[in-house]
Amino acid sequence: MTDPDAPPADARRRPRPRVAMRGQILHGLHRESADVVVRNLTDGGAKVRLAAATGVQVSDRLVLRIAAVDRACVVAWRSGDELGLRFE
Repeated sequence: MTDPDAPPADARRRPRPRVAMRGQILHGLHRESADVVVRNLTDGGAKVRLAAATGVQVSDRLVLRIAAVDRACVVAWRSGDELGLRFE
């Protein structure tokens, strides 16, 4: 039996509002771009899904561009075609 006062299993430090916005990841020396769909967004980071199989270098620093606003970020995790990004 579980404790009724225990937080839900997916409790997070901050709520992550779900969104479905188009964006781009800029990466590499020549700032190549890859289209993404932003799945959730907070002041601290974002979860994005790559729109197509791309050669995004996840070890590099990236820039997430949404509506002509650029945010420097690093990859916190990757699972398949999804990336967790932490803003710098």
